[in-house]
Amino acid sequence: MKIKKFIQYIKEISGTELIGPMGPAYGETGLQNKTINQSDTNVIYCDLDDKIYTADEYNDIYNDYLKMGGKALPGGFGKKNLIDIITFKQKQN
Repeated sequence: MKIKKFIQYIKEISGTELIGPMGPAYGETGLQNKTINQSDTNVIYCDLDDKIYTADEYNDIYNDYLKMGGKALPGGFGKKNLIDIITFKQKQN
């Protein structure tokens, strides 16, 4: 076996050599090829007004909804609640 110079070694590294378990507190290093769904994000797309709502924007319109006389909605940040809030606000205007 021939010992390589450092520059030869660097040219042969592809970058995938470090993927895998590194130690007990290192965390997951595997490549993830999965489809992103709603549970991976903090945004909701609403068909009623063609807008994407973040969790902060949802909380703002939910508080406005409650101030306008809406009833508390179970489940929190979700598409069904968002549609209920927007529908209620549209009826009020």
